[in-house]
Amino acid sequence: MYRLFAFFGLVVLTVSQVVAQQPVTPGKEHEFLKEQVGEWDVVFDGNMKGKSVYAMTHSGLWLESKVEMDMPQGKFTGTGLDSYDPAKKKYVGIWIDSMSTSPIVMEGDLDPKTKTITMLGKGPGPDGKMVDVKMSTEYKDKNSHSFKLWMGNIQGDPIMSAIYTRKK
Repeated sequence: MYRLFAFFGLVVLTVSQVVAQQPVTPGKEHEFLKEQVGEWDVVFDGNMKGKSVYAMTHSGLWLESKVEMDMPQGKFTGTGLDSYDPAKKKYVGIWIDSMSTSPIVMEGDLDPKTKTITMLGKGPGPDGKMVDVKMSTEYKDKNSHSFKLWMGNIQGDPIMSAIYTRKK
C-alpha cells in the first residue's frame, strides 16, 4: 500500500512540475539566428564548393543548418542545430556529420562589435578521441558570413574555413 501511495505521489509531483513549466519563446538572440534562414553557396578552404540550407525549427528556437559538399573522399553531409539558452545566457550548438558517429556539443557568446559567435566544446578528432573544438562564425552582413574550425589545438591556426554567400 505504501508503494502505491508513493507511486501516485511521484506522478502528481511530476505532472505538476510539467504543467508549471512555462514554454520558452524565441527572443532577440533567436531573431539574430533567424537572419540566416535561406539557401547558401559555400566555398571550403578556398577550393571545395558546397551548399547549405538554414531553417528555423522547433517553434523558432533552433536554427537548423544542412551542409553538403563533394570531397575527394566522397560526399560530405552535416547537420547543425544552434540556439540561445536564456538560462545559461549562451549560444549553444550541436553538430553531426558523415565523418563521425559522435556529436560535437558547444556553447559560446556573440561579440556584438564584430558580430562573431565563438563556441567551444568537445568532439571527436580524426582518430576518434575526444578533443577541444572551437567554431567561430563572423556575420559580415545579411548575405555573407565566414566560418572557422579548430580541433585539438584551438589556439593555433584553424583546420578548416568556409565562406558562405546567400543564393540570389
